[in-house]
Amino acid sequence: MNLFGSTPIPSLEKALDRADLTQRVIAQNIANVDTPGYKAKTVAFRNVLQSAFQARRTDPRHFAFSTDSDDGARVVTDWTTTIQNNGNNVDIDKEMLNLATDQIAYQAYSEAISRKFNEWNIVLKGGNG
Repeated sequence: MNLFGSTPIPSLEKALDRADLTQRVIAQNIANVDTPGYKAKTVAFRNVLQSAFQARRTDPRHFAFSTDSDDGARVVTDWTTTIQNNGNNVDIDKEMLNLATDQIAYQAYSEAISRKFNEWNIVLKGGNG
């Protein structure tokens, strides 16, 4: 029996993992802002519509989409640009904005999971929270 399968917990867990990976990549970019020749990295995810289409597949003749658990996250390096004379392309203002945005998202996901567990705690205690 999968206790969390019918809840938003697995989706929120994946969102937290994505936010964590994004924060680590941004931190790496910030740490290398002055490294000659360093190229900025970003996190790319497989099209999120893919899973939505799979959930809406109502006829076996419809196109099938992958149902594997891989969320398609991969780190991508931007080799096409250069911002600094030393070949580095890290834009510190952009990285700081991305970091702040990602931190807000991470906090929101964490709070959503916490609220769900608090709801279960109330149910398990019989409403005497």
